[in-house]
Amino acid sequence: MRLLYLYSEEWTGKRAREVHTLSTCVALAQAGVKVTLVTAGGQAELRDHLHDIADGDGVPGLDLVVLSRALGPIRSTAIFSRNFNAWVRTVPNFDFGYIIHLKAGPILRDAGIPYAYEAHEIFAQSAGNPVRQRKLHELEGSVLEQATKLIATSAPLATALGTWFSINKDFTIVPNAGQPPLAHSVCDPEGPYVYCGSIMDWKGLDAAILAAKEVQAPLRIIGGTVEDWRALAEKVDCSGVEWRMRVTLREVPEALVGARAGLVPTNFDMPAGEFSCPMKLFDYARCGLPVLTTALPALQSLYVGKWCTEVPSPSTGSWIDAFKQFEYDPTAGDEARKWSEDHTWEVRAAQIMRALNAA
Repeated sequence: MRLLYLYSEEWTGKRAREVHTLSTCVALAQAGVKVTLVTAGGQAELRDHLHDIADGDGVPGLDLVVLSRALGPIRSTAIFSRNFNAWVRTVPNFDFGYIIHLKAGPILRDAGIPYAYEAHEIFAQSAGNPVRQRKLHELEGSVLEQATKLIATSAPLATALGTWFSINKDFTIVPNAGQPPLAHSVCDPEGPYVYCGSIMDWKGLDAAILAAKEVQAPLRIIGGTVEDWRALAEKVDCSGVEWRMRVTLREVPEALVGARAGLVPTNFDMPAGEFSCPMKLFDYARCGLPVLTTALPALQSLYVGKWCTEVPSPSTGSWIDAFKQFEYDPTAGDEARKWSEDHTWEVRAAQIMRALNAA
C-alpha cells in the first residue's frame, strides 16, 4: 500500500498532534506500508523529531516531503495547495490519503486521491464566533462526507460527529497510543504527583494545582517554556510546585522517575477537551504509573483498569477528593504497563491498516 499522510501545517516538533502524526507514520512504515508524509514547512524540525521518535535519521518505507505554504511574508493554504498539486503530478499514484486537518480534505479531493479522515475533535464546536463556526461546520461536514474511510479516537466522538453532521457512515475506533512499556515501573509511592504535557488553559492544571496545595500534596509539572510557566503562575499560585521545562519524547520516562501517580486533569467542559484522548495517559501507563484523570468520554474506548482513577468532575473540589482518597496499590504499576502493551503505535498501525483494507 502507498499512503500519503498530508499534514498541512508547518512542523514545529513541539505539538502533541505532531508526535501523534509522526509516530503513526513510523509505525505504518515499519508494518510494511509505503508512507509519504507531506508537511507545509519545518524540514529541520521534522528531521530532528524523527530522530527523537525513531532513534535514527530515517525509517525504511517512510519518505518526508516539505512543501511550503509561504510566499514571502504571505502564508496560505492556497499557496500550499498549488505547490502540492505541482508535486503530486511528479510521483506515482497513492492508494490512500490520510488526514487529521480539515483543510487537507479539499486538497486531496481536488487531486483525486481517496482519503481517510481521522477525527480527534469536533472542530466547529471550538469556533470562537458564529461566522467561524458556520464556515468550520460546512468544511467539517464536507470533509466527513467525502472521506472514503472515517476513523475516530473514541466511540463517544464518533457518536457526536454522527449527530452533529447527520453522518450515516461507520467510524472505525482507533484510540491514541504510546511507546512500548518499560521493563520496570518508575513509580515511588512517596514521590510527587506528576503532570507531563501542555500547560495551556483547557488542560485543567489550575484545578489540579489548587487541589494539590489544599491537601499539601507534592506536585511536579513538566511542560511548556519559561514564558508559558510565568503565564500560568500569573493565573494560579504555583508556589511550592516543582516545574521542569518541556522534554522530548525520549526524555519522558526519566522525567517521570520517582513520581507517585500521573495526572490528566483535562477540562472536558471546554470544547477542546471534551473528546480528548490524551497521549500522556499512555506515557504514564508505559512507565508503570497509576493515573488520576478526569472522566473523559474517550476512556470508554480504552477499557482502563483499576490503576486508572476517574475523577468525576474537572473542578478543584473533585480533585481535592481524588487526592485525599488516593491509595497506592503496589500492583498498579504492573497492571498499567500490561495495559500499555495493547496500546502501542504498532498496535495502532495494525488497526489503521485493517480499516483501510476493509471493503
